[in-house]
Amino acid sequence: MRYIQLVILAVKNVFKEKSLLIFFGILNLAALWFFIYIPVRQIPGNTFAFQTSIFTSKDWFLLISLSTLTSITLVMNIFAVGNDLKNMKYGSTLGRGSVGILSGIAGSIFGPTATCAACVGTIFGFLGVGGIFLLLKYRQAIVAFSILIMLFTLYYTSKRVLGICNIKVSRRR
Repeated sequence: MRYIQLVILAVKNVFKEKSLLIFFGILNLAALWFFIYIPVRQIPGNTFAFQTSIFTSKDWFLLISLSTLTSITLVMNIFAVGNDLKNMKYGSTLGRGSVGILSGIAGSIFGPTATCAACVGTIFGFLGVGGIFLLLKYRQAIVAFSILIMLFTLYYTSKRVLGICNIKVSRRR
């Protein structure tokens, strides 16, 4: 329960800035659009209307959850990097902020890609037929795992936003 309270407190702290709240909304819609756009773009003759009509309620839940978590994580990382830059911790800020943002992007791209058969075939073709069938069979589990990774990222980003991160950065000379 403490973990959820920590994340809620950090989100409230970040969204005190109205510009970040607006950016979150725009980023959330853009991420959801991108997750739908991947299969529309990869499958010849596919349209947004057809693609949205074949999504089940479970698919919608997973995609909306993933886009929301991705957007919150990215906005919180931007907030944390901005705070660190204000406090002149530039060297460690750039590394930690970049890793957080890249892990958020990687987790969010991998999850929805696994929901589209053509995308899996295109992007993960190097795995072979057995690997593709495995990914297709467990695609919802893969997306759920991506959401779990995003929740861990969100928790640690929340600790950073609140200034209770236990990682010490020191230089050896």
